[in-house]
This record gives sequence, structure tokens and C-alpha cells, in this order.
Amino acid sequence: MRKAAGALMNCVVSIALLSGCAAMDAASTPVVGQQKAAFAAPEHVMLPAASRTIDLSIYRPVTAPRGAIFLSHGAGGSPARLELLIDRLRGAGFVVLAPLHGDSILIPEDRREDLRTALMTRIGDLQAVSAYSAEAFPDLPYGAVGHSYGSLIGLIGGGALQTMFDARVPRIEAVASFSSPGVIPGLTEPEGRLETVTVPTLMITGTADTVEPFALDPQSHATYFERQPAGERTLLVVDGASHNFVYGGQPHYDEAVDLLIAFLRAELLDDAAAAKRFGSAQTGSGITVRR
Repeated sequence: MRKAAGALMNCVVSIALLSGCAAMDAASTPVVGQQKAAFAAPEHVMLPAASRTIDLSIYRPVTAPRGAIFLSHGAGGSPARLELLIDRLRGAGFVVLAPLHGDSILIPEDRREDLRTALMTRIGDLQAVSAYSAEAFPDLPYGAVGHSYGSLIGLIGGGALQTMFDARVPRIEAVASFSSPGVIPGLTEPEGRLETVTVPTLMITGTADTVEPFALDPQSHATYFERQPAGERTLLVVDGASHNFVYGGQPHYDEAVDLLIAFLRAELLDDAAAAKRFGSAQTGSGITVRR
């Protein structure tokens, strides 16, 4: 992270404005009435970091894990808000490592970080959790999944913004994400800062996926797809899906998550059947597929 200080100076205003995204996540109502699998409660590991401690939730599958996933929640969110998705990942054989980022609404207000500060501590979380994963699960393939602000963190682990932060995690073999925080002047702009992603990526967004002030047009999320280098990039656009699609309860959620699981199993587990399913997915009723 050799250029972190300069990068922060360039995007102070832009990241501060992401508070609109934080408010959206924090105000979201958890999905109720959906059946949950009988998974064990998450384990909590307190990871030491510079001047703070990271509350890491570890969600294990029922059987021995076949792969590991770093999961980054949206601005103001928490791992607990993503447990519907987490259970789907666990059901597919992944152990999920989900830090509580410093901007989460679950952190007392006097210790909660603003989103400008949280950019750097989130990158620190990525590095610390990835190092922990390498020790705790050394033989497991490793990928990243994120939502909104968390999607940017996952992509940084996959090589995005490399000239700004030098935070690529070599163990990350694929990145999947729901939505994006939108185009952020001084951070994701100018062009070229997403072109350093080196791993396969999948982005899921929707025709109603807006984030003030950076994604007033839902199509702006496609920027994260279009500006990456060609090859092994996929974008799913779900009809009617909002920025809170990741939490479930919206049409086509199961189909989209099925494709996300197929992507991860194909890229991380060398699952030939999953690769065929993901590779053959085509635009249909409710989901547009771009490659």
C-alpha cells in the first residue's frame, strides 16, 4: 500500500459521499420467512491489526470445506445481514471468512469509522483475513465475494487499483460480487484503474440497482465489467433487482446465486459440471448475461 496516502487525498470527498450507500445497507430489512439450513453458528476470531482488532466471523460448511471465501459486506452492513448468501456458500462446500468492517452500524458510534477511513481499514481487513486464511486453511483454494463497497474490496484483492494500493492478494483466484459502489471520481476514475484485475470475475447487478450519488443510472455498474481486461469476465443483469438484491427476497435471486455458486465451483474447485453450467448460461427470462 505504498501510495495509500496520496490515494486518500485524491478521493476524500468521493468516499465520504458513499455514506448514502451506508444508509441504504443499514436501513435494509432482513428477509424473513425463508427456510435456513441447519448450519452451526459462526465462530468468532479476534484478529489483531494496527491500533484495532478485527472481529472475524467464520462460517463452516457441514462437511470438510473444499474452498475458502473472503466475504466483504456493504457500507454500514455486517456479515449477519448476508447469512442467506453465506448459507448458500456453505451448502456448496465453502468456508466463509467475513470480517466486520469498521464502518458497520453494529460498531458503537463512538468507534465507528467514516467511509473515508474505512477504505484503508477495509484493505487492512482484506490483508489480515487473507493471511489468517493462508494459515488456517492452507490447502484450500481461495476466492472473494463482496457487496457494494465490499465488491470494490474484493476486486482490490484481485488486482484492481494496483497502482494506488498495491494490495493484490495472490491467493485470490476469482472474485464474485453483488452490485458495485458505483463510479467514484478519484478512486475508480480515471480509466485504467480497473484494468489491472488479474483473476476471473463475476458481477451481479440489476435494472433498479441505484446508489446515490454514484450510480443514479443502474447501467453504471457495468463500468466495473467493461473496464476490466478482456477474458473471463461475466456480468449478470437481473430484471427489477435493486441494490439490496444480495439480501434475497427479490425475483430471480435463486437463479443468480446458482450461477454465482457455479462460477466459484468452476474457478476454485475445478468442477467441470459447474464450469459447463456457468459457461452455457444464456440470457433468458429475468437475467441478461454479458461476457
